[in-house]
Amino acid sequence: MSYDDGPRPGACTPRADSLDSTIRPLGGALFPAAAFDAVVIAASLGGREVLERLLGALPVDFPAPVLVVQHQDPRSPGYLPELLARRTRLLVRHAEAGERLRAATVYVAPPGRHLLVDPDGRCALSEGPRVSFARPSADRLFASAAAAFGARVLGVVLTGRLFDGTAGAAEIRRAGGVVLAQEPGTCRAPDMPRAAMRSGAVHLALPPAALGAAVHGLVAVPGVPALFGLRAATA
Repeated sequence: MSYDDGPRPGACTPRADSLDSTIRPLGGALFPAAAFDAVVIAASLGGREVLERLLGALPVDFPAPVLVVQHQDPRSPGYLPELLARRTRLLVRHAEAGERLRAATVYVAPPGRHLLVDPDGRCALSEGPRVSFARPSADRLFASAAAAFGARVLGVVLTGRLFDGTAGAAEIRRAGGVVLAQEPGTCRAPDMPRAAMRSGAVHLALPPAALGAAVHGLVAVPGVPALFGLRAATA
């Protein structure tokens, strides 16, 4: 583990107490039961296996939404949500434009479209130009989450080639959020987490076996951010 103190298989239905509509109080938290309003994840080559492990460690009552950019061929049939759903107790789906974020739900960027989030907690999709040679781009997702939720964003950069996620991770850190990365030595392709770490945006780098527990603890367990030397945003 490195630290930087500088600048039930299958999908499940949402719990009865999940938010049917999400209205954000002015200046308040979208998901007050969580330390973060969104977990945003970047993955590319080798990412599916790490995503399965990370998401599989999250409980059915995980109190925040998870948004995922996995680089795919734009002509892909889009089976990723179904594959991930076999390994997690959370609901997994392709994001749809205009839908409100729900806790305990994983939103996957559709092939060939950028996934963004709005300040009112809605998904947005774009067929705009590639960013960091990718569409969907983690940089677009991360930057939109930082603009929408400020310090209440937890970013995670997983295995992948090139550098998508680095600029977005810097936006999250500048906004006061927290950024995790997969330890490069455990990656099938270490470029993405290594680039984010070299930029100074990453707070902690962890192996796949520890990432899920870290995400759960940071988001859902009071006092865990302090154990890592981090300060959780308040609601």
